[in-house]
Amino acid sequence: MAWFVLIGGALFLINALPGFIFLFLMKFKQSGFFHFFSLFYLIIALVIILGAIWAMKRSFDKIKNFHVLKKETNMQDSLLTTSTPSEKISTTIWPWLVLIPGGLLLVSTGPGIIMLPIMPLFLAAMSTDSGVTPGYVPLLIIVIGYGLMLGYITLVVLAIKKLRKKEKLN
Repeated sequence: MAWFVLIGGALFLINALPGFIFLFLMKFKQSGFFHFFSLFYLIIALVIILGAIWAMKRSFDKIKNFHVLKKETNMQDSLLTTSTPSEKISTTIWPWLVLIPGGLLLVSTGPGIIMLPIMPLFLAAMSTDSGVTPGYVPLLIIVIGYGLMLGYITLVVLAIKKLRKKEKLN
């Protein structure tokens, strides 16, 4: 999991960081155009960048600690000559089926990830431009959009908990 976060975070930052920097500089260059939404988008961009950097730092520390622990364990195993019975290790694949496509989508989206929190609202607003749209369609788009986001976030949290539980058992 740590390698996935480290490599995925690096790919995300390589893809998204230039766009975020451009967005940040562009808002201060156009001082007359600076308003609440500009500040809102800048805060979202900074939180995403800082979150990716923080996750990569934690992953790097986990990998480093794992290698130190592995060296210590190998030294202790070489001192002990007793053999331990082998245990069957169960593999869980569903967390990876949730995390990998989401991570690839996150990396491929790049700076467009800023749009994700307001995407259902934007799509609902665009659906009202047509004169023949029934009144319930924007509400349906909002409910389904935020419902899908909430469902996926729940799956990601459960997948991470499952992988951490498995990591503690090993």
